Amino acid sequence: MPLQIQKRSSYILVHGSGLATLAEAQQHFRELSTLLVAERRTAQGVRLMIDLRKAEAHPPEVAGHIERVLPVLYRKNDRVAVVVRDSARKNHTKRSHDPLYSDVFLTQEAAEAYLA
Repeated sequence: MPLQIQKRSSYILVHGSGLATLAEAQQHFRELSTLLVAERRTAQGVRLMIDLRKAEAHPPEVAGHIERVLPVLYRKNDRVAVVVRDSARKNHTKRSHDPLYSDVFLTQEAAEAYLA
């Protein structure tokens, strides 16, 4: 899964397509963590959009890694908007994200409004 991280004017965009191997997921979260630490030096909280509309369901070992990393990666002042392609994925994705700092959406526009 080619994961990409792009700095936008008001938020960080993370997106990818296909499947990620465990090694790819680990490398991605190391890179994202470094970026988030740098962002927090200049802001109270980080604004992050994760676009999963082209992603596939991860194998159990990758999904498990992601679920272990998320609570360590984000802080209470962060705001994370996850965009998925359908309601079934929305319901599934909500289970792995803390509602104190994140929500899941079906459109990029709704996610951007949440981040604003």
